[in-house]
Amino acid sequence: MNNLEIKELFYKNKNYSKIKELLKNSNDSWSFNILGKIALDEQNEKLALEYFEKANNIYACAYCKFLSGELEEAKILLLLIQDNSSARNWLLSIIGLLLNEFLIEPTYFEIRNYYEQDLEMLFKFKQKEFIEKIIKKNSFLENYNKEIYKYSARVLLNNNYLEQSKLLLKKSLDIFYNDPETHFLLGEIYEKENNTYMAETHYKKAIEVAGEYEPAKQKINHLSN
Repeated sequence: MNNLEIKELFYKNKNYSKIKELLKNSNDSWSFNILGKIALDEQNEKLALEYFEKANNIYACAYCKFLSGELEEAKILLLLIQDNSSARNWLLSIIGLLLNEFLIEPTYFEIRNYYEQDLEMLFKFKQKEFIEKIIKKNSFLENYNKEIYKYSARVLLNNNYLEQSKLLLKKSLDIFYNDPETHFLLGEIYEKENNTYMAETHYKKAIEVAGEYEPAKQKINHLSN
């Protein structure tokens, strides 16, 4: 089986047991990186770190340290990396927030591309203190990406923190009142709270401001039945 087929097993099928069997005798960086990603997805950051060290993947090692709460060690590793990749720079930014240090300035696109996935990973690794601190820094991150409140709210909603998510979405509406996605997310929260009237109100608003918003239409049809 070639690397492309293994990638498909990883990204599409999530057939981790088969990949582990296929790569058990492998001794190359590519295989170690795949096995490290599997270990991370299985919430075993220590095993992931071992694989990434074998692959000499400094960024991934730093990410494992970040998820483990070893922020200083993560920072040191990232500062060893010479290239200014967006992933490396963003991780330095978020670690700086947590350490109350201004290590590097985040960009609009870095926040858009990495913020939600990293917040989800912190939920996965039960780093509640980090999550709370990052969300409290949303007013700072707003200087770089004004959609930050919606990003945070979406992750909180995914993890069933409905009231906190609602507060952030209302704050987002103060900035972008005509954002259909924000209204849609508020509709989902009210639907979960069995407040059909408010759910329909926000779904209808999403359709109104977007012109066409199929997910909101489907929600309204579902609530009507």
